[in-house]
Amino acid sequence: MTAQTAGIRTLQRSALLTVPVLLVLLPLFALALGWWKGAPDWTAIGLGAAGWLVALMLRGPVAAAVAKQPGERAALIVASASGPCEELVRLALVVLLLSGAEEALWAGFGWGAVEIVYTVVNALVIRSLLGRNDPQAVEARALLEAQGTLRADGPVWAFLERIGATLLHIGFTLLLVWQPWIVLATVPLHSAVNLGIVRLTRVSLPLAEGLFVALSTTVFALGAFLVL
Repeated sequence: MTAQTAGIRTLQRSALLTVPVLLVLLPLFALALGWWKGAPDWTAIGLGAAGWLVALMLRGPVAAAVAKQPGERAALIVASASGPCEELVRLALVVLLLSGAEEALWAGFGWGAVEIVYTVVNALVIRSLLGRNDPQAVEARALLEAQGTLRADGPVWAFLERIGATLLHIGFTLLLVWQPWIVLATVPLHSAVNLGIVRLTRVSLPLAEGLFVALSTTVFALGAFLVL
């Protein structure tokens, strides 16, 4: 078995194991928030999910434009674009469509939840693409690599990363409810966090995920303290 074949099999196995782990995370997160704050606000959850999809569409052209760049450089460019794309959409959501902190809480969860679903779909797509060598599959793999999603982190690290990301989305949404102008801080902070993860993952995955979860928990706790 060549090193390339072994690497592909590792990615396929990691992608397959990630799916059930992340599917378990969604109801666990919803149950925890429901126990804390009562029944879910499905309208707010839907608005949060829609906001993330709009932000994804805004990032899409960036990812496509850098798909032929070296993997690390492309990932850094896409990570840099995440702050303005997501936080400006989140600001519009908070200012125009949400009313109050609890709606923001559930909108933040919806934002993180659809990202979990997207990660699951990506895992299944990656597993399929890795078994193909046609031009379309090669191009799609290049795009996923540019987005930083073609990795074999394993289900445990994927689980922790999604916990951190969801807490961060909720925290940022709550902070914008508290003071919309704080978007001036969340835009660069969001990009800086993503850039830091891209760089630190290449040094130590446990360190990267540990710091990410710690920071996300801090942002979430601060937002909850200020408005809930």
